[in-house]
Amino acid sequence: MKQKHLSALLFVLIATDCLSAWSQETPGLRDSRRSSGSQSTFSYKIQTTYGATTSAQVSGNLTAETEAILKLKSGSKVTNKMGDDNGNASAVFMATPNGGNVELKGITGENIFLIDDGTVFRSTLKTVDNPDPSLSSVGTASATATHTTSVIVEKGTTSFENTYEQTF
Repeated sequence: MKQKHLSALLFVLIATDCLSAWSQETPGLRDSRRSSGSQSTFSYKIQTTYGATTSAQVSGNLTAETEAILKLKSGSKVTNKMGDDNGNASAVFMATPNGGNVELKGITGENIFLIDDGTVFRSTLKTVDNPDPSLSSVGTASATATHTTSVIVEKGTTSFENTYEQTF
């Protein structure tokens, strides 16, 4: 009788172990894909502006009048280009601990401003009528033509990584 119970117990243990193995999830197929890369970017912008400005600061017994009118003749021109006469241009970037520097070659500009009749630059400081002698008077006034050429250079790197995974 003990033999029978022992055989039955052994059968239950083996059956339980087999059932638990069959009930565990079997691994499926997995499709994994990865891609990565980087892209270097370089851009530049050359901007030329011209115009007229006025400014004035007064205190005490002063007043200011300013006027700036800039008229350009036909034939005035602004030409900026990348590349010398042979089309050669270069930008060399040098990293520094606080950022970087760039050495540009082959950027040229030709700016010819022909000033026409009617151009006026005028600034005047005047003492007010009946000035207060207890006030200190200080003033500045200006009317000027301006011409600015700016070169803006940007360099950067963009990195990316894509991962796709599917289990079925």
